[in-house]
Amino acid sequence: MPELKERQIRLVHELMYQIKVHQVMNRNVVSFPSTATMREVQMCMKQKKFSGVPIVDNGNISGIISIDDIITAFDHGHIDDQVGNHMTRGVMTIPQNYSVITATNIFKKYHYGRIPVIKTQGSQEIVGIVTYGDILSHLLMQVNAIAEHFETMETISKRSDQAQGNIYRFEIVQDNFDLAGVASTTIKKHLQDRCIMPEIVRRIAIICYEAEMNVIIHSLGGYMEIQIQDDKVRIFVADEGPGIPDIEKAMEPGFTTANEKIRALGFGAGLGLPNMKNCADKFSIKSSMETGTELEAIVYTSPQVQEPEKKKA
Repeated sequence: MPELKERQIRLVHELMYQIKVHQVMNRNVVSFPSTATMREVQMCMKQKKFSGVPIVDNGNISGIISIDDIITAFDHGHIDDQVGNHMTRGVMTIPQNYSVITATNIFKKYHYGRIPVIKTQGSQEIVGIVTYGDILSHLLMQVNAIAEHFETMETISKRSDQAQGNIYRFEIVQDNFDLAGVASTTIKKHLQDRCIMPEIVRRIAIICYEAEMNVIIHSLGGYMEIQIQDDKVRIFVADEGPGIPDIEKAMEPGFTTANEKIRALGFGAGLGLPNMKNCADKFSIKSSMETGTELEAIVYTSPQVQEPEKKKA
C-alpha cells in the first residue's frame, strides 16, 4: 500500500507537468474593449459572479479590471468612466502550450483568481482564460480515469488468476534498478524446469527484461503478468503513464526518450520495443497519455504451433 500511494503521488505530480494550459482553459472568454464603461463591466461581473474581466482590443489583451478596481471606481465617482482609464496594464499572462504547473505556481505566488491565456510566448493574442478550479477539475478527471483503468485491470487479473494457474505477476517500480531483471530471471527458471527449448526461453527472457526496463525507465511504475500455457507464454505489461506520444516512432531501432542520466547508466539505447517485437510470435502495443501503456507479447512454446506462425511472417 505505501508503494501504491507513493506511485499515485508521483503520477499526480507527473500529470501536472504533462497537462498543458490549452487542455484546461476556458475558450469562451468574457471580455470588454477599453472603450466600455466601468459600470458595464461591473454589471457583467455582478451577473456572472466574476472577480475580474480581461480588457481586449482587436483580439489582443490590453489590461484587466478586478473587483478592487470596481470598488475604487465607486468610491471615487468614476464608475461611468471608460475602463481604459482605470484598468491594470502589464497583465500577467501564460502561453497556451505551457504546463499547468507553471499556472499553479503563478496562482500560488500572486493569488490571482484567473490568468489570461495567450496564443504564444511574446504574443498578446488572447485565446482563453484559466482558473485554479479549471486545473483541479481537469486533474481530478484524469486521475479518476486512471484509477478506473487500473481497477478494471485488477479485476481482469483476479478473474484470470482464479480461472487458470501458472500466472505470475510482478510489480515494477519506477527508477528501481535494483529489482531490474527479477521477472525475466524468475520466468526463465520456471520455463527451464518445464524443459522448454533454450532458444524459446531466451526469447521470452529478452521480452521480459526489455519490458521491465522500459517500465522502470520511462514510466511511473506498473506491473507485468506472465501466463504459462500448454503451448505458449503470454506476457502482458501495463504502466501508469505518462504514455507514448508516437508509437510508430518509438518502434524505430535507436529512437529513445531516455535522459542523460539513464544513458550514462548504460540504458535507454532505444532497442527495447524493437527487441520485444522481434522476439515475439505475436506483439501488440497501445498507449494513451491519460492511462499509460499496455503491451502484449505471445511466444509459442510448441514447435507444432510455432512453425505456422513463422511461415505467416
